[in-house]
Amino acid sequence: MAWANTYQVGCGARLCNGNYVVVCRYNPRGNILGQNIYETGSTCSSCSNTCTTAYLYKGLCPAPN
Repeated sequence: MAWANTYQVGCGARLCNGNYVVVCRYNPRGNILGQNIYETGSTCSSCSNTCTTAYLYKGLCPAPN
């Protein structure tokens, strides 16, 4: 599961015995006890530069370089 500080995701899918198996890897990893799955605050308040305004992904910070 992607968490607030996750900025890279890689996934793969494979058909196996008539079912799809999907595996994803996140960086940095999530699901860590004591860490938040999301950050609260006004939209784009944590972005260091620009904030996306595209309709589908509105209000997301760009990934760090």
